[in-house]
Amino acid sequence: MAVETVQAVRKAEQKAAQMENDALIQRDLIIQEAKQKAKTMISSMTKDALSKAAMELDQTQKKGDELLITSRAKADKEILLMKELTKSKEQAAIKLILSEIV
Repeated sequence: MAVETVQAVRKAEQKAAQMENDALIQRDLIIQEAKQKAKTMISSMTKDALSKAAMELDQTQKKGDELLITSRAKADKEILLMKELTKSKEQAAIKLILSEIV
């Protein structure tokens, strides 16, 4: 009976050691899988952020181009008005000078 008890204890110890080893292996696999998922997530999030930043940069560039075109058109109109105003003032100045001379 003592031999049977010793064998049962040894068997239980071996089973416990095997379960412990299995648990350690399982733990390592879970950690490795979690690290891989985290790495994939980081990569995906980085790609998304870069894509979004590129889109925003493109939109900002387009808005800047549109603003430049609008500002240039407005400046051209103002230049044209200034030229017309200058011509009319020039004509008035010439008339004034001629009237003073005569």
